[in-house]
Amino acid sequence: MCLALQACLFQVCLNVKDLMSDIHDLKPARPDAGATSEPKTYMPRLPWRWIGGLGLFLTLSIGTCHIRDRQETDALRATVMKAYNEQLLPVAERYQDVAKKIRTDTAGAASRPAETYVDPRLKLDALGSSKGLYLRLPATAVIKSPEQVSSASLDMPPDAIARCLGLDPMPVPELFARGGFLEKEWIERADAADSVLKLRVVAEELKQRSARDLPFLAEAVSAQWFLLVLERGDNRRDAPVDAYLWDLRSNKLLLSTHAKAAGSLISARIAVGGAAQSNYASGAQTGAAQDCSIASQLRSIAGEQPATFLSPAPEPRKAFEAYARSLNDGAVPSADAGIGDGGR
Repeated sequence: MCLALQACLFQVCLNVKDLMSDIHDLKPARPDAGATSEPKTYMPRLPWRWIGGLGLFLTLSIGTCHIRDRQETDALRATVMKAYNEQLLPVAERYQDVAKKIRTDTAGAASRPAETYVDPRLKLDALGSSKGLYLRLPATAVIKSPEQVSSASLDMPPDAIARCLGLDPMPVPELFARGGFLEKEWIERADAADSVLKLRVVAEELKQRSARDLPFLAEAVSAQWFLLVLERGDNRRDAPVDAYLWDLRSNKLLLSTHAKAAGSLISARIAVGGAAQSNYASGAQTGAAQDCSIASQLRSIAGEQPATFLSPAPEPRKAFEAYARSLNDGAVPSADAGIGDGGR
């Protein structure tokens, strides 16, 4: 039995050996090589040569565009700066000088009370034939720094002080509002612009403001004197004011004083110096009485003659009756006579 079992096992071994000899060696699977002799991998090879070439092309294109943009920016900046220096620099320098004097003098005056002073050579009536600048501000609005003068001046409403003096100055708020593009800060920002778009905006603004504002600025910066009125209270009716007059050419003080309005509104025409005769005051001009009172004090301090009344005040009822009669009679009052010109 043992021999039979051994013979059976021997026969099985021979059969297994024959079966194993018929099986080929196992090899990893690979893509079909096809007709080429180059070995293939599982993933296709990327076209690195084309990718590198495209990347280099894009890099060179972007760099070229950046260089051209920078060259165009520099060229446009040079054009803007050349136009500014050749055409606007003289006016800009004069504007900056006048603006600095106004800011410095105003801030200095606001920091201390006014002392009465009059230059013996001052003739107020003679100022009417020359150009001047006028500013009225609350003293508290500019007491901290000269830089506050520009912004604070933009809130200045009109008044009659200069008119009652027989003067017709240009308003300082308009000088600051129109002359912003002549400030050093403006041209420094223009010089620092880093793109063609920003410089085109600067160039267009420079063109438009030069055409619109330069005629006024050229006349304003040629002003010979500067009149300043500082309100020391809430208003100039109930509180005193400080008045100053400077020669802008030499920056010399010509007049300074402390004044308090004490006027009353009357309907009469006045004439000061060589100024044209004014019309009758109306109820809407209640501030003019105080302004003319302040102006009268300034004229007295300067040794000038006060305002002259050309006619007495018309009586309202009589004036209305006279006007009604003229309408009934078919007569039209002349523009010079006005309503109720009785007694002139």
